Amino acid sequence: MIPTLLIDLDNTLLGNDMETFLPFYLQKLGAHLADLIPPDQMIPELLNGTRKMMDNLDPTLNLEQAFAGHFYPALGVSEEELRTQIDDFYATVFPSLETITTRFPESEQFMKTIFEAGHEVVIATSPLFPRTAIVQRLEWAGVSVERFDYKLITSYEDFHFSKPRLEYYAEILGRLGKSSQETVMIGNDPENDLEPAKTLGMAVFHVHASSPNEYPGGSLEDAIPWLEEVPKHSHGSSATQPQVLLAHHRGNLAALLSMTKNLNDPIWTRRNDSGEWAPVEIVCHLRDVETEVNLPRVRTILSDLDPHLSSFDTDRWAEERDYICQSGPNALSVFIEERQETISILEQIDPEDWSRPARHSLFGPTTLIEVMNIAAEHDVLHLAQLRSALVE
Repeated sequence: MIPTLLIDLDNTLLGNDMETFLPFYLQKLGAHLADLIPPDQMIPELLNGTRKMMDNLDPTLNLEQAFAGHFYPALGVSEEELRTQIDDFYATVFPSLETITTRFPESEQFMKTIFEAGHEVVIATSPLFPRTAIVQRLEWAGVSVERFDYKLITSYEDFHFSKPRLEYYAEILGRLGKSSQETVMIGNDPENDLEPAKTLGMAVFHVHASSPNEYPGGSLEDAIPWLEEVPKHSHGSSATQPQVLLAHHRGNLAALLSMTKNLNDPIWTRRNDSGEWAPVEIVCHLRDVETEVNLPRVRTILSDLDPHLSSFDTDRWAEERDYICQSGPNALSVFIEERQETISILEQIDPEDWSRPARHSLFGPTTLIEVMNIAAEHDVLHLAQLRSALVE
């Protein structure tokens, strides 16, 4: 059984025609803010801000920040001036939009079945809305957060990429500390839900009355027996594609930033079990591996002809370098800088450079793309470790 399910929301769990929903949403939001900003000024800038979120590829900038960086300056107002009114809109007006959505009766039973089967569930909806807008739509669908313990809900407050970017799905995998082989994507939209997830190596299920042969599909009820069989299907990783590796390196950085956001000193240094690393030790380890292993290897492979790559016993560094006594935020800051440098180099190389050879002291002949795939898998291993370390 594949343990983790990513499930889309709109038109998968809840009938919600966006061509109907969005005009109503914009009209009501515009009217609610009209005493502060004229709707004919506010709505175009909201749409421009939404495009900024959809275009964002900066792992250090979450979608709320990408939106706010355009929206409020374009209107010539501070965020503080509009925040109270916007929050009031989502609390008092947004609930009225339920009337233009349709509850799918099968969604509730589907959710009960998969939770009873022991799956962990991510609501992998477009993160262009604040969390409250997504939580409310889950309630409209009959699958509220009060009834079901979702492991993750993607919203603009703590996600950095949007559908259909590969980075969106890579960030989810990073947050979970999971490989693509351990996850399934279930959704109704081939372009936004299925193709990017499949490109990352996930099994996918098309929720559609007449699913084309390109993807397994059918109703939500049909997904239940399919989930029981999916390990028998081939859904191999596409990690040999440069775009996939870049997505993982961006997504893993974004995941780390969300997971370590607002950690206090006691949590940074807390070890849940004897022998397990604390969050500060994990981040220090990632920092030093990026600084002393990953980035130098990239530079060496790109500059030398078939270079020799030494192996390192990096796990020893935690004790030898006394990571537990170091600053977590400082280590994170250095890791961000080094990972962004790695990404910057990889973004600029020619396609054929990914195949440049090297000789690893343990693995033997290798290539740049294989080395960077190992680095991405190493990230996920320690993101999973961090996820466990943050459980109280």
